[in-house]
Amino acid sequence: DPKKDPIIPQEQDFSCIKLFDDLGQGLGLHGSCTTSNDWGKITLSDGEQAFLNFSDTVSLDGTVASTITECSAFPCPVKIEEALAVHILGGPPYLPVKIKIAIVDESLNLVQQIAVKTQTDNGLHLYVDPTKFESGKYYRMYYRVSASGAPSLIEGYGNFLVCKTYIDGVNTTIESDCL
Repeated sequence: DPKKDPIIPQEQDFSCIKLFDDLGQGLGLHGSCTTSNDWGKITLSDGEQAFLNFSDTVSLDGTVASTITECSAFPCPVKIEEALAVHILGGPPYLPVKIKIAIVDESLNLVQQIAVKTQTDNGLHLYVDPTKFESGKYYRMYYRVSASGAPSLIEGYGNFLVCKTYIDGVNTTIESDCL
């Protein structure tokens, strides 16, 4: 039986990120990119969908299908040991929906999975736990929003960066204070 070459994990490049302030206002792009489809409706590959196909106990009972236009996570970059807000933009507002989230690192190692009920034009806050996340590292969040009778109102992903300090773009910069 011939020896097989070892499988070397493929690193992904998550360094193109959409920047958002702590209120979710867009601040442009960071990285070697001029455009980004992050946080919109993105058709996920079978491999990407597999991250979201975990079992959970969150029922679709009481959820309502609605038009979801995007998800976002802010601030980006996010300070370690702080909250990353995940916002579901759509309407009409305040309709109950379910969101499943899977976060991976650049080696596609699973960092966190969560499923919760929330509302349109609302969202949740995720604690950037220093036992799971590293400062100076990029991550990708896969998401799927669903409701009763609608298994996928929107799915996609967005990249984000974790930093050791809050980045204001004036007194602190991504290059000197994060990477």
